[in-house]
Amino acid sequence: MTLRPSRRDTAVALSGLLAGAALAAAVAAAAWPSSAGTAPTPSAKPTAGPTGASASSPANPTLPPDPANVTMRPKEITLPSQSPYTSGKIVLVPLRLTCGLSTIEGTHAEQQAVGQYCRIRVALTGNDAFTHTFDVAKTALTTTAGTSIGYSTDAQQVKRQPEQIAPVGSHDRYEFDIYYDVPRDVTVNGFTFSDNEGGQTVHATLPVRDWPFS
Repeated sequence: MTLRPSRRDTAVALSGLLAGAALAAAVAAAAWPSSAGTAPTPSAKPTAGPTGASASSPANPTLPPDPANVTMRPKEITLPSQSPYTSGKIVLVPLRLTCGLSTIEGTHAEQQAVGQYCRIRVALTGNDAFTHTFDVAKTALTTTAGTSIGYSTDAQQVKRQPEQIAPVGSHDRYEFDIYYDVPRDVTVNGFTFSDNEGGQTVHATLPVRDWPFS
């Protein structure tokens, strides 16, 4: 005799299978993350101006500082830190000063001072998108006697330092020496310069001190 399940038993078994399948589908759906909810958010990028610089970059960069590791020359002193001086589009910072030099030597010549040589080292840049010209003849040293001393052409040439920078490149930095033949009985107390395009004459104060002559 063959036993067959009743219709009621078959219905109960089928409903159990369907309930199990529904539960498994619900668990799988809960475990599978939604692609819309986990899509990575693109990181924000700084907007760039016409030159490719970040929008947060300063519009007018200041003159770069003098290098920290500098080999000081005999008698040379570092000038106190100060803000850059500006005449027209020329920005300049006095860096170091030397006085009391009786003689200077170049690669092919030796030059005796009439009085004493003073040497100032400066850093210069053109704060503009265009080129400009810097003329060393537009500089001078002032003294405690109230006089103004122009640069020494002979000393500048012997030491192969520029008498003019043309062109001063856009935002380029130049660092060089300027030599002056100063009477021995006076002491320098300032440095003046102006641009080559009618800008105002700017005065930078220099420390007053006794310089041994040799």
